[in-house]
Amino acid sequence: MSSINNSAAEPSYLTRLALSSAPFNNAINAEGFYHGEQIEQRLNLLFHLLRASDKVPCVVAVEGGGKSSLLTQLQHDAGDELRVCRIDAEASLTATKFMESCLRAFGVDETEIAQTTDYESVLRNRLQRLLNLNIRSVVLVDDIDHMEADVVTAIFDCLSWQEEDNFLLHAVLTASKAMPEWEKLHGRSQRVELPNLTEQELPLYLMHRLVAVAYLGEIPFSEKDLKNIYRQSEGCPAKVNELAHQKLLRRSAKQLSLPFNFPKIQSLLKWLTLGLLITSLILLLVFQQQINALFSGIEKEPVKQEEEFSYNEADEQLTTVIVGEDKVTSIEQAGREELTSLVATLAEQGKEEPEPQIEAMEAVEKNTVIDLVEVEAQLITTLASSVHQEDWIKQQQGTDYTFQLMGSWEHAEVIEFIDKYALSDDTAEFQSMRNGRVWYALIYGVYPDKKTALKASQKWPTPLNTLPSWLRRFDSVQKQIKNKAQVQ
Repeated sequence: MSSINNSAAEPSYLTRLALSSAPFNNAINAEGFYHGEQIEQRLNLLFHLLRASDKVPCVVAVEGGGKSSLLTQLQHDAGDELRVCRIDAEASLTATKFMESCLRAFGVDETEIAQTTDYESVLRNRLQRLLNLNIRSVVLVDDIDHMEADVVTAIFDCLSWQEEDNFLLHAVLTASKAMPEWEKLHGRSQRVELPNLTEQELPLYLMHRLVAVAYLGEIPFSEKDLKNIYRQSEGCPAKVNELAHQKLLRRSAKQLSLPFNFPKIQSLLKWLTLGLLITSLILLLVFQQQINALFSGIEKEPVKQEEEFSYNEADEQLTTVIVGEDKVTSIEQAGREELTSLVATLAEQGKEEPEPQIEAMEAVEKNTVIDLVEVEAQLITTLASSVHQEDWIKQQQGTDYTFQLMGSWEHAEVIEFIDKYALSDDTAEFQSMRNGRVWYALIYGVYPDKKTALKASQKWPTPLNTLPSWLRRFDSVQKQIKNKAQVQ
């Protein structure tokens, strides 16, 4: 399963889940060892055989079944009564290198090793001295079925050494299948089967690996994910690690691809439409008088023409009427005078108004930009205020469930996430401490039980229903907030 290490030196989900290192890589250490019921039984059996008998346990498991992890934990838990030498199957391993490794592990001085060529005699004497001190010497041989024949022969020869009916060297051997050479141990071999994980142990194993690298929260795999992982891996730990790693990678890639598609375009169209609407309203208010005058002029002009050309010859013979100092001689002449006056008035207005009109337009444009900025700021403030804070989270029932949508070291990324997906209603943000730093997280929804929460999440609108989420109980969130307060 080397593809875990090759796929990414630092998987993209490390930051999202606030992990200190990759949880499902091939690194073997005591912190990552899963103390499941079946594994714990085998570990206790191995210690019993090593301490109270002359048996040589031969652990059999499939490739990637956890044999190496078991030996690492055995070496880690060995007390002062056991002196351990670890031998792994390597292409460069020879019978001579095996003997040298045993000499160093069991405490032979480097000077003595350099000055002798009779490794067998020196090693045998050292094992005898340790036995006299009631210390059992144990060699842990991993993947003995992958070693060269001469190395296997050297190991079995050392295991046959006796002194006063006591064996000088004990061992634990691992292999992917039984070996005929085990018969050379003269009845000392004790086969120990190492089973795969059960379906019930799978979520516990995954959570153990995550917690070992500083993960906090509910398991980031759905029930469907767990069933698929178990079906494809058949419980083999190495295959489980690979499938869990790939599942988290695909979720991270899916999340990263969303902001460049529909949500960003939708947000851009929303602001563009709002800006056009506000601009149109402002222009309409500013130029309302000019628009009214324009339409009034268009409506009155046909009436003037009708009045001007609807007269007859009889009208021309009307007597001139004098009212004060105003003199009207005929309808035709009155129409011509009115038309001349209107043209002169429009010409004077045209000379006087261009500069004020330009200034008004510039003022409108400036005010429009300012208004758009203020409107945008008000909308963002309104959106942010609709998101609950930690006080609201503390008021929720601890047995209720919620979904954690994201987390980040930067608070600005949380605000951007809220704006991008237009989150509101039962949305809340909180802070916790991770590795001495503040970690910002966002949760969504309040549900009385897990079944209701999962059913509701299936009806979320697009694109919210495509975001990776993790189902959590409120008491676990409240505990994170409380722990942060205690640290501060």
